[in-house]
Amino acid sequence: MSTPVRPIYSRVEIAERMSADDFFRDAPEDRKAELIDGVMIVPSPPFTIHERLQRFLLLLIQSYAEERNLGEAFGSRTAVELAPQQVPEPDLLFVSRARLEIVQEKGVIGAPDFVIEVLSASTSHYDRGAKFRAYERAGVAELWLIDPYGPDGTQFFQARGGRFVEIFPNNHLVRVAAIPGFWIDVRWLWPQESFIPVRQALQVLLATSA
Repeated sequence: MSTPVRPIYSRVEIAERMSADDFFRDAPEDRKAELIDGVMIVPSPPFTIHERLQRFLLLLIQSYAEERNLGEAFGSRTAVELAPQQVPEPDLLFVSRARLEIVQEKGVIGAPDFVIEVLSASTSHYDRGAKFRAYERAGVAELWLIDPYGPDGTQFFQARGGRFVEIFPNNHLVRVAAIPGFWIDVRWLWPQESFIPVRQALQVLLATSA
């Protein structure tokens, strides 16, 4: 599961080095931006295949969390201050109910319990490199790196002893320890035609986790 995400030709704008405080003051409000190793990265707009996958996962995880009163999920415009020079905006993050105090007005201050990055050519270098290390150091419990084009470039990680360890689907299922009872059938991630309706996937999840 280490094949790079297939090429999507895009552009990344890079500004001068700054702190997290500088980033929250100066980052554009109308576009996604991230502070990675003190450098503000402004990626090009994502392709629709990226957005459809991100939307499916966000709706499903948030709906499940609400049904079970487990916490809150956020999408790709939520800043996460992990360290003084590390403020990513992951495609999806989840914070458990017991830790919701880290969700503040300007963003999430501290490590989410669970992070998903949907890969693209313009950002996969950061997702697999500097951001991966920042999530690991900050104490993110679980991280998924999903290639929207298929399983070859997709990886799933859980933190063990302070380090990310890759885990693999079992009978097509990947379970999320940070969200009790939640799992994904990886075949849902790469449909041939359209995604399974979120309502239908949610019913399956709730039935198996009752």
